[in-house]
Formats: sequence, structure tokens, C-alpha cells
Amino acid sequence: MSKLTALYHNEMIKLSHRLLVWVLVILMILTSFFMPFLIKNLIPADAGITYSEIGKTQITKERDNAKSSLEDPNRYVEHETLRFTIDNQTVELFATKLNLTEDQFYAYEILSSYNAILANYDFDSYPITDTYLSLNAFFSYLNAFERLCGLNMEPFRERTDDWYKEYAFATRQLDLAKEAFFYHDYDAFLKYQENEYPLSDNKVTSALRKVIEIDPEGKLDNDETLNILEAITLCEDYKNNLAMGIDDVDGTYMPLTQSRRTQIENRVMILEYQIDHNCLISSKASNATIVRQVAQKASRFLLVILLIIIAGSSISQEMATGSIKSLIIAPVKRWKIFTSKLLALVTWVLAGSILITLITTLSTALCMGSSSLPPYYFCSGGAVQTIPNLLFSFLFFLADNTSLFVYLLGAFTISCFTRNTGIAVGISTGLVFCNSSFSIIVEIFGHHRWIDFLPFSNMDLAGKIFPYFDLSGYLNAEDAGLIGIGNNSLSLRFSLIYLAILVFILLLTAYDGFVKKDIP
Repeated sequence: MSKLTALYHNEMIKLSHRLLVWVLVILMILTSFFMPFLIKNLIPADAGITYSEIGKTQITKERDNAKSSLEDPNRYVEHETLRFTIDNQTVELFATKLNLTEDQFYAYEILSSYNAILANYDFDSYPITDTYLSLNAFFSYLNAFERLCGLNMEPFRERTDDWYKEYAFATRQLDLAKEAFFYHDYDAFLKYQENEYPLSDNKVTSALRKVIEIDPEGKLDNDETLNILEAITLCEDYKNNLAMGIDDVDGTYMPLTQSRRTQIENRVMILEYQIDHNCLISSKASNATIVRQVAQKASRFLLVILLIIIAGSSISQEMATGSIKSLIIAPVKRWKIFTSKLLALVTWVLAGSILITLITTLSTALCMGSSSLPPYYFCSGGAVQTIPNLLFSFLFFLADNTSLFVYLLGAFTISCFTRNTGIAVGISTGLVFCNSSFSIIVEIFGHHRWIDFLPFSNMDLAGKIFPYFDLSGYLNAEDAGLIGIGNNSLSLRFSLIYLAILVFILLLTAYDGFVKKDIP
């Protein structure tokens, strides 16, 4: 064992003395640190006015602009008393007719609605903030006003009983929207939504009822409420699928397997836990997680190149320089030399993974905020558990980079067998690019059974080992497939057995090439 340790130590020293190794390490460190800042700047900021800017001054300015464009708005208005027969009863209506072009209509609608707001709205008691209720009640009021104005564009002679029914409905909706907006009334807003979406099982109103239970005073901001609404809707979809025994896979319904049923039940449990404990992943946390995830992918590419070069030249480089002979003639068995080289390569894999995880996490925390990285949620023993973000990031990085170890071992095997650095590095690098385009090829030509037995189909383990990663802010399976997280139907057990056999064959081939062949 002491000789093996000495060989391992000697191997690590030799690798640390190579200039190219440190050049790639420095590039990897710089990429890990600066990439999150670059990606953050590429995230588009919200254009136009912010919700916090909707106030009396802004509304007054827009009202005055609309008034100046119309000059005298009364010249566009006609009045007439109309009669309609509704449920065998005659109804009289002092109706309004608007004679406006499309541009004039927009200005008139702004002028009329904003005049009503400025005359009656209490900006001090109910400021128009970025809360979900405040914003949506405001826009619902404007939409209801616009609908009523649109009905008043209809010529008097063409207004039928059906028109009156629609007009009466629009008037009721305007009253509800006004109550919701002017008095910050969530119940009125719910009634408005229920009228807009009259189906009793409508997902929007059903989810909104749950939101009102959580936030009866409407104090949560828009993003928080939208997250809750999305989570509630997703929970209901999952529960419906469980009840019907079906699984929705990319829009295709399939029979629900027992393993998938358990996974969906766990997803419901996690989402309900996040809703009840107010720890749903915010848009800020999701953006931060994705920024770090993409930065890790960019850094990973340099790590792959570094390890392929190290592994591909591990044997052939020493043969070219003759340093291998000093080890062979020493009283050391070849399997120990072989093992020490493998251990050194694995050390570089782990060291590189830890380094990338730490630096990208630090950099993301600096540019996105230290509290923006959420933990990983999963279920165990019928309860929701969490893994700290930093630890999960490292574990996820390793699982997502199973291919890295396979490429590394492949380069080492080719180096042992051919004893040619160029061939080993070239073939392994080619396989890296083949893996990147593999999903595109499958999409073009379709999936066939034999594809399941290719290495590329079994090296994306992250989504199988951590099936709830999207509930922690990571890219979902569809989007993440673009950067390396697979979304196939192969089970984790099948992929692990396949990879175990593949690794065994590669190790056996490498061992045979190094131990049994003569060293020239």
C-alpha cells in the first residue's frame, strides 16, 4: 500500500508540473467566476414602466395626453333611448353611441377610465403597487371599461336583445372590477374572474380561491402570487392524472406506472409543502440557479478537455519521454502503476468538480444575491426533506457529468491500448462533440430500440437520480436537454447496469493494454 501511495503522489506531482494543465485550470477558474456575471447581463430586464410607477402623476399625464388628442370628446358622443325585450319584459336604456376611429377609441377609453379613477380613487389608502391584487384589479377595471366602450361603438339600429344582455353583463363586470380595484376587495375580484371563466372546474378561479386563503388581504407581490397560482394548478394537474391513472409525457398520455405514480405523489407533496411554508422558488431564485447551472456547463467543457488531455497522454507521454521505463524496471508491480494513474485521474475529476461548484456558487451569490440559491427538495419516509444548496449543486454536477468520467476512462483506455496521445485525445474529443449532437440526430431520425444500447443514451443520470430538480429552480427536463440533462424513458437501474458493464470493459481493456503488453 505504501508503494501505491508513493506512486499516486508521484503521479500527482508529475501532472502538476505540466504547463498546459495549469493553463486549462486557470481558464476553467476564470470561466467559473466571470460566466455568471456575463449570463446575468444577458437576461432581459423588464421593458417599459415598472408597476411601482403606476400612480396619480402618471395616470394624470396619460389622461391629459388622451384629452389633448381628442380635443372635445363630447363631439364623438350621441345619445338615444332604446327599448329591449328581456324575458318578456320591456327594458329602456338611455344608450350612448361612440363615433370613433381605432386610434380615437383608445384615447377615449383612456380618457374616460382615467377620469373616473382620478375623480374617485383613493391613492393614499390603496396605492397601485406590485401586489397581485392591486395590479390585476387595476387592469381588470381598464379591460371592463374598454369592453363597455366597445359595445357603445355599435350603431343604435343594430343593437338587439342579445346586445343588451352582453351590455348588462359588461356593466356588472365593470362594477365588480371597480369594487375590486377601488376598495382592494379580493372577493369582488374572484367574482369578476368567475364570471369571466364561468366553468365550475376552471383552474384559474379554483387556484385563486386557494390564494385568497393564503393571502386574504392581497399583500403578496405579483411574482409570489403567480408562483403560488402555478404551483396550485400544477398540483391539481398531478392529482387529476393520479385519479385517472395516466401520465402526461410531452403532451402524450400514457398508462401510469407504479414508479411514476410514486414520483408524482412526491411531487404533489413537495409542492404543497412549498406552498404551505412559503418557500416556492421565486423567479429570482430560478434565474440564479439557471445562471449557475449554465456557468457550470461552460466550465465543465474546459474540465473535460483538461481531463481528456491528461488521460490521453497518461501512458503515451511517458513512453515518448522514456520515464515509464524507470517505473517498469523498479520492483513495483504494473497493476499498482496502473491503479495510481487511475486514482490520480479520479482525483482531478473530483477536484475540478469541487472547484467549479465552489467558484460558480460564490460568483452567482455575488451577482444574484446570497439568498437566491434554494435547497433541493425531495421526499423520504413520507416527509419532505432538503439538501443544502452547495452540497446538492456538487452532487448534481457529478451526476450530470457521468459522461465526463466515461470520456476520461475512454481516453485512458485508448492511450493504454494505442500508446498514442494524438489518437487518444482526438477520438475522445470527437465523442464529446458526438454526444452534444446525439439528441438532435435522434430527434431527426426518430427513436429506435437499438439507440437505448448506445452509451450516449445512458450517460445523463442527473434527472433520474434527482427527479425533482425542477422544483428547486433548475431547468426543467425539456429546456435542460439543450445543455445536457437527458429526458428519456430508460430507468436508472438500466442505465447504471449498462454503465457498470461499459466501465468494466474499458478498465479491462486498459489494464490488458498496459499490464500485458511489452514496454519498448
